[in-house]
Amino acid sequence: MMKLARFGLFLLLGCLCLSVWAGFAGWAHPVADTLSLFRVVLGGLCLLCMLLPMSRRWRVGLGLTAAAALLTTVPLFFGGKDGDKLTVYSKNIWYYNPELPALADDIRNSGADVVTLQEVSRGNEDLMAQLKPDFPHQHLCRFSGWSAVAVLSRHPVTEARCTDRRAVGAVRIHKDGQDIWVGSVHLPWPFPYGNARAADAAQELIDGLAGPIVLAGDFNIFPWANSVQRLGQAAGAQVARPLRPTFNLRGVPLLLDHVHAPGGGRVERRPLLGSDHRGILARVHLTR
Repeated sequence: MMKLARFGLFLLLGCLCLSVWAGFAGWAHPVADTLSLFRVVLGGLCLLCMLLPMSRRWRVGLGLTAAAALLTTVPLFFGGKDGDKLTVYSKNIWYYNPELPALADDIRNSGADVVTLQEVSRGNEDLMAQLKPDFPHQHLCRFSGWSAVAVLSRHPVTEARCTDRRAVGAVRIHKDGQDIWVGSVHLPWPFPYGNARAADAAQELIDGLAGPIVLAGDFNIFPWANSVQRLGQAAGAQVARPLRPTFNLRGVPLLLDHVHAPGGGRVERRPLLGSDHRGILARVHLTR
């Protein structure tokens, strides 16, 4: 009986380690990106399991697995340095938002140069009209009646693009003598939903852009997932910190909304203001 219990324990430990390492294989299949959502929790469990009596080989394996899990995630919750070149306000406004005037006031008072919006529905599209005096340069990519992405800018827009599926709407703005691409991102949920396919469409658009690229929005997945990592690599951008939850799924805090810029930056959360997502405000660096 003791041998059976011991076998069961090490089977569980093996599955724990395998789940962590499999979460790094998003390049092979999008199911791995779904596993990556649990990386912090699984890494913490690996550390706790090291307190159990076991051989040195198992202890080393658990330690290496915990290090891989936590070193690729925990640092993102700390740090971040204010940028002085561009301030971005990003918000999934929720297709049925009843507090548009309050949200408009928060955006106006934030000091943002550019705003990226997601879930711009035909019912809440009036927010763009309310913000028109402050952000006169606007670009909308509509994918359905309830879903569109938009970029609003205080500075002139010289070019605009949309992906062919719900993923990204991007504009090139001209600020202080520099051209900067800003993309509003709204990817679907992870596997078995279409996050990876939408990321493919986003990457195709990003690959055709030149100059500094800033991506902001609702990625519907965490920043260490492969789908987000490859978009960051394509844009030559890194995530602004510190990461904080922006969405609660039945009480579980999720890191769905983030901003990526060439030199990162510092991000702060804004209130819900009628949405199920908190807004984020990032002051970013345009050079590494």
